[in-house]
Amino acid sequence: MFVRCEVCVLVFLYVQSVASRVDREPECSRFHYDEKLLEKMVRMEFNVERLQQRLDSVSESVGKLDDKVNDKVGFVYTHWGRDSCPTGSSFIYDGFVAGSHYTHTGSGVNYLCLSKEPRWANGNPTASSVGIIHGSEYETSSANIWTHLHDNEVPCTACTSRGPTMMIPGRNICYEGWKLEYHGYLMTSYHGHAGSKKFICVDSEATVAKESNSGNQEGALLYFVKAACGALKCPPYDGNKLITCAVCSQTK
Repeated sequence: MFVRCEVCVLVFLYVQSVASRVDREPECSRFHYDEKLLEKMVRMEFNVERLQQRLDSVSESVGKLDDKVNDKVGFVYTHWGRDSCPTGSSFIYDGFVAGSHYTHTGSGVNYLCLSKEPRWANGNPTASSVGIIHGSEYETSSANIWTHLHDNEVPCTACTSRGPTMMIPGRNICYEGWKLEYHGYLMTSYHGHAGSKKFICVDSEATVAKESNSGNQEGALLYFVKAACGALKCPPYDGNKLITCAVCSQTK
């Protein structure tokens, strides 16, 4: 009797064990695979989110570093026609506008802001075949403005702004997102002269260089600019008006 009961118990335990295995999903089932895959996806999404947060943090740090560098270094531009910098810009140095003679076909084609405090190399080096640089003068006698500046030398200043700077020809105001450093008139060499020059933006409140000689010294001359209608459309341009310009710096 005792043996028969013991057998019954073993049979009962075996049936329970089989039933338990039947009810439980096997480890290699589709459900188990999907569950593991979902778990990996959730873990990956979490890691991606953490990585994005770290990237945002690094980007913010780099932006702050750029701001600090720009605050200390700035963006350099030339303030033509004045010996000071506009409000909000930092002064580097002032000097005289200079370039090649208007009759010369060689030398440079650009106007320079030549320092008024030159320093010479040691040993007095020299040469006989050279480019020649001349001071610049306003040539405004034919205009109805700035006649008092005619034949006077032109001052300039090197300045720094807090944002990237550009000169916009044809406008005396800046586009949205840009701050006006100064506005004025586009000037360059006379179109019939042998030596051509780049265009520069001379301040609308131009002054004469200190100790300027109002006599005709010639040199690197500055003339106003007008539009030649044709390929350049009129309107919007007008062949009888002086072309304006603006020097603008980008705001944050």
